[in-house]
Amino acid sequence: MSIKLLVVGHANTGKTSLIRTLLRRHDFGEVKDQAGTTRHVETVTIRLADQDILQVTDTPGFEDSIGLWQLRQQAPFQSFSGSDWLAHFCQSDYAKTEFEQETKILTQLLQTDIILYVIDVRQAPLGKFLNELDILASANKPIVPILNFSASPTPHIDNWRRVLAERHLHTLVKYDSVAFYFEDEKRLYQSIQSLMPEDYEQLEDFIQHRYQDAQLRLQSATRQLAELLINAASYRLLVNQYPPNAQQQDAFEQVIHQQEQGFIQSLLGLYEFRSDDVHLEHLAIQNTVWQQDLFAKSTLKEWGLETSSGVVTGAAIGAGIDVMSAGLSLGTATGIGALLGAGWQTGKHYKDTIKSKLTKRHYLCLDDVTLGLLALRGIQAVVQLHKRGHAAQQSVQVKGDKTSNMETIKPLLSYFQQARQHPQWYLSDNPLQATLESKLQQTIIHKITP
Repeated sequence: MSIKLLVVGHANTGKTSLIRTLLRRHDFGEVKDQAGTTRHVETVTIRLADQDILQVTDTPGFEDSIGLWQLRQQAPFQSFSGSDWLAHFCQSDYAKTEFEQETKILTQLLQTDIILYVIDVRQAPLGKFLNELDILASANKPIVPILNFSASPTPHIDNWRRVLAERHLHTLVKYDSVAFYFEDEKRLYQSIQSLMPEDYEQLEDFIQHRYQDAQLRLQSATRQLAELLINAASYRLLVNQYPPNAQQQDAFEQVIHQQEQGFIQSLLGLYEFRSDDVHLEHLAIQNTVWQQDLFAKSTLKEWGLETSSGVVTGAAIGAGIDVMSAGLSLGTATGIGALLGAGWQTGKHYKDTIKSKLTKRHYLCLDDVTLGLLALRGIQAVVQLHKRGHAAQQSVQVKGDKTSNMETIKPLLSYFQQARQHPQWYLSDNPLQATLESKLQQTIIHKITP
């Protein structure tokens, strides 16, 4: 049987926002920056492996807790002790008139296992909030105070701690349904564990499952970023002049922008956010002319050149010097044909270089600065979405500021340079590419997680 949690609090303290973040859903209930948005009771179940774990109920906010507590002290309700007054009050005329919203809460108090009292710590503990706590305490159910919106500094937290301690509520949970931190959520579930010891093991499995989910999302997000960067670095466009004309430049930029947009949309799907939850500022794309590194060991190995053999390596280097020299000293069609048809596949390796030399065309590719900015933007998007609560209303702003700290991407430059030497990797898959992507992913994770 699932544990029943009742989420209560004053109007506009973030009750629905809390549930959205717990569910990892942005479409639960309605969230607005105004009081009294939730007007009815809504219950949702959190499951694990086809088993109900938690039943979470959202409620309207208290509107007149002062008046309700004063009524509690009057006849006939003052004659009832403990939680007995709740059932009588819910059957009274007061429940159908001026305290209609509060009655929706009181009715649920009789059926819940644990009360999650949501506090907006940006507000001081006023009298109306204290009366709410008194009303909830009269239900004789365990209460877990949740200090919502606690990611930003506020002068009221210490006052709230004092007020809650005076009511013997010492187990507090700092939370923020907008700026999400898994450790805060873990402490919430651990508080529930302490109150429901018979369900300890089930909740422990649930906590571990949530943690693994978070790690898998981060792994998937960084893997997608590594794929984006390898594809962007290996992409090139053949043009008949350099610098390229406006049409060629636009065509080149469009491919890169589409790659980044595709990455962002995939990231939003992974974290289950809306398509407009990330805003990409324009990325100024700079290109450079692709040059083949004829002596890169990884490139030679890929094309079947055994670099451990001094003779073959010397032949490759000698051919490379001839091909790349300004005068193309191989010179004749016969010589080039022989190179292209060489049994050790050097021709296949140098084919594009030779063609571009003969036709006086150029290959555009991304320069290191643009690749670095693309990496920084991707890292920023991953970090922001990984720590974003599902109640957040403001979109994540991914910037393209060239003044960003490029120190972050220095360890990535070697990966970009390797990928640039392999244009055949663009939108493809092979073992060498996968190995480089894996190494790049691990470097990115190291940058993200201290």
